[in-house]
Amino acid sequence: MTKRLRDVVLGFAILALALLIIAKLENEQALRFAGPFTAVDGDTLLASGERLRLEGIDAPELSQTCDAADGSAYPCGEDARDLLSTLVDARAWECSGTRRDRYQRLLVLCKAGTDDLGERIVSAGFAVADGRYLAAEAKARAVGEGIWRGRFERPSDWRRQRQIEEAELAGWVEALLPRWMSRWFEE
Repeated sequence: MTKRLRDVVLGFAILALALLIIAKLENEQALRFAGPFTAVDGDTLLASGERLRLEGIDAPELSQTCDAADGSAYPCGEDARDLLSTLVDARAWECSGTRRDRYQRLLVLCKAGTDDLGERIVSAGFAVADGRYLAAEAKARAVGEGIWRGRFERPSDWRRQRQIEEAELAGWVEALLPRWMSRWFEE
């Protein structure tokens, strides 16, 4: 029985070592950026010609508006971009990532010491957590920070609605254009 226990322990040690080696290799393949950064919108940065998407957050789109508690509209997408711009200008952030999204933006986590840029944006209430930073979102929501101080459409829902509207408009244009053109040529 002792030999079997030793073999099991040795097997786990080898497995753990293999996982550490894989993690180290993946970390070495990560693309790293140390700025300067330009905020494109509330969750996208530009550095050295590369578009970087902050992983784990979804900020309002640049042209998106939200409703304040009093019902007035404000440019929450611009506010999110302005906050991101202020944050990246204030500290020396290092961003790294290995995967890309469907728009070929590098998905990154950005750190300055132990400070996490994505968590800062969510904590300030200018982005929703997208699988990460749920505790920060809950705190921002509880105290009514940023977009949580009123009503807003989730950025993913807002984008989806705009795509539907654009498709409907394209359909109308496509349906009407041939009729208009044929009438013009008949005269």
